[in-house]
Amino acid sequence: MKQRSVEEYGNQDKKVGIIGAGNVGSHLGLQLAVQGLADEVVFYDVNNDKAMGESLDLMDAVSYQPHHFEAYAGTIDDMKDADIMINASGKPRLPGQTRLDMMDGGIATTKEFLPLIEKSGFDGIIISISNPCDIIAEYIQYKLDYPKNKIIGSGTALDSARLQYQLSDQLKINRRSLTAYLLGEHGDSSMIPWSHVTVAGKKLDELLAEKPELYKMDPKDVILEKVHREGYVENTTKGCTEFGVTSATAELVRAIYHNEHKVLPVSVYLDGPYGIKDSFASVPVKIGKDGVEDIIELHLTEEENAELQASIKVLKEHFERALTL
Repeated sequence: MKQRSVEEYGNQDKKVGIIGAGNVGSHLGLQLAVQGLADEVVFYDVNNDKAMGESLDLMDAVSYQPHHFEAYAGTIDDMKDADIMINASGKPRLPGQTRLDMMDGGIATTKEFLPLIEKSGFDGIIISISNPCDIIAEYIQYKLDYPKNKIIGSGTALDSARLQYQLSDQLKINRRSLTAYLLGEHGDSSMIPWSHVTVAGKKLDELLAEKPELYKMDPKDVILEKVHREGYVENTTKGCTEFGVTSATAELVRAIYHNEHKVLPVSVYLDGPYGIKDSFASVPVKIGKDGVEDIIELHLTEEENAELQASIKVLKEHFERALTL
């Protein structure tokens, strides 16, 4: 497997392959173009006309960007020398669907392109967005027998952004001053380790206790419910979610290309940390040029750990069924 240095990334065109040119895939291409994170993007979609149209639209947009960028419709073979391949395949959630309800369709779609990845000889880093995120990321790793440090699900990066929005809005504190994650499934069983939510390094519970007249927020269970419901609201009102998840994924791409050693809540293979055995789930992860560099293990309370293990149980049960599809 190739291991590229930061210097190599910096001295050559940064090439990203995107599987799926729908709402998420196309907006991700735009993020990579506008933020200057990639020089070349290859779209692969079963609807080649859609991939071609999105590519042309992107090429129109970059006339007004300060850096060079190319996008085009291609095949997965065209991605073989890409640094990063991003799975954005699949359909938006239907009203009332959970992410886990999307598993059968997601696995069927994944089965179609996995042989193409294997045939291409691609050996860069894989980021998987498609839902159910944790299950699909683990399925790809398992079926390709891919290096576990080089496949990452976007996981609860989006959920954590939603949590930060809720806290920022209610506490009237800039979200950049907050540290707040969701752990476990990218879905309805995810949990918030409240004992590790901080404001400028100060535990949130301490701040609320010391200055109740200044800092107020909804009960914790209400906030978790709002975070879980936000995706449903977006899907039922606009038909999909695309801006938040592509922004989170762009941050992952940046951490890889710039070797930032940045800690992000993403879904990765776990076998030991948090007492989790042989499963993908979201926890704080240190990300750099080679993908997963380290798992940051938070010391959870007994109640928090029980909530996390319940989420892992859900993921394990669904992954076992995914293997039978």
